[in-house]
Amino acid sequence: MTNSLKYGLTSFAVILLLFLYNQRSQNSYNVSTVEIFGGNVEKISRIKITENNNTLELSKTDTIWTISGNDSLVIKNNKVDDIFNKILKTKREVLITSKEEKWNKFGVDDSTGKHFILYDEGNNELLHVIFGNKGQDFQHNYIRKEKSNEVYRTDSNVFFMLNTTPTYWGDFPKKDEKLEVE
Repeated sequence: MTNSLKYGLTSFAVILLLFLYNQRSQNSYNVSTVEIFGGNVEKISRIKITENNNTLELSKTDTIWTISGNDSLVIKNNKVDDIFNKILKTKREVLITSKEEKWNKFGVDDSTGKHFILYDEGNNELLHVIFGNKGQDFQHNYIRKEKSNEVYRTDSNVFFMLNTTPTYWGDFPKKDEKLEVE
């Protein structure tokens, strides 16, 4: 082998090793995501959303969702679908903090956050998370499980869907429609 061939092969090997090292280093920057609810959605029979002193509760009887304590509104099915197709599919991405003193900064403390709670038929809590939306990032939210110190950033903004106003979830029936009362 000539010297120029040896230098060429050595240079190629060094470049290949640097490339493989760089690829391996870049893989450590991938964000792993986990859905906020990994349970069976069929078991959900009640949904409670709380913000400050306002509480909204949705209840399921058989397959029909209703706004608890409000018999004059007809539920908007697309809003209930948003819970199952968007809110429950929200993924937590990056751990932001584990320090309780920083909860207020991200809006996930008990007083400033929006509580999202799921119950089964036996009134057992399936999920209790607190959503926050403080700061300059309007494409994401912050989320914390109720009994956890860890605050995560979410992959999307669903904060506006956690509305405690009954008319967000239901409409008044039209005059020619009869309201079904169960």
